[in-house]
Amino acid sequence: MKIFRVIALPVLTPSLLFSSAVCAQSRTAEQPKFRTEIQAPSDGSPKFTVTNLSRKTLTAGTFQFSVSSEAKPQGAMNWDPIVQGRGQPGRERPGPIEPGASLTMYLPHVVGAPLPDKVEVVAGIWEDGETFGQEVWLKTLLAQRASVTSDYEQAISLLQRGLEENWTRSQYLEAISSKPNSFIFYSIRSTLEANHNLDEKPRHLQVAIKSLLEHFTKNLALLRQAKSPVNDTTSH
Repeated sequence: MKIFRVIALPVLTPSLLFSSAVCAQSRTAEQPKFRTEIQAPSDGSPKFTVTNLSRKTLTAGTFQFSVSSEAKPQGAMNWDPIVQGRGQPGRERPGPIEPGASLTMYLPHVVGAPLPDKVEVVAGIWEDGETFGQEVWLKTLLAQRASVTSDYEQAISLLQRGLEENWTRSQYLEAISSKPNSFIFYSIRSTLEANHNLDEKPRHLQVAIKSLLEHFTKNLALLRQAKSPVNDTTSH
């Protein structure tokens, strides 16, 4: 019995994003309330924890890292479990932070620089669609959601067409060659390239494609269920 691998990868681990723009403005009637802590374990892998002390569920946010002795923030990280592949097989990620719940992640830091000693939630999207925080980060969070939604829609359409027209492995690879270089299309390419036997086993190819299609459809549904921000984030 032939065994093939279906590879559906999440977005790569968020990297440090730098910006000197400051445009702070509250987007909700309720002021955001969070408790942040930094842990520096002996194994050299510092982590930070964000606890949601508000009455709402946080679905996405931007965490900014600073060193108290320095004037400018060291960097920031966008976090959005809906965009970052929540629900991928074998790669489950923590979901939104409910009231009273906490999220712990590895602490991004600049190699050779002092370790950040302060973490702030500088922007975010609540479950009800309300937003808060710095304009530049809100735009990034919303743009990421729009981009990933578009990629899922394109990938689903492509895979459905391939199943209907009984494409070969080579036809699928050719069809995705001109698509965006995102983790969604990378997961399709990786699955096909890792299973050369799919050329001789059309039925196995269909099973692999249907599996990818199922996961993409599930994740797209999560994105569509996320309420759109009710505030205009383009004005100050």
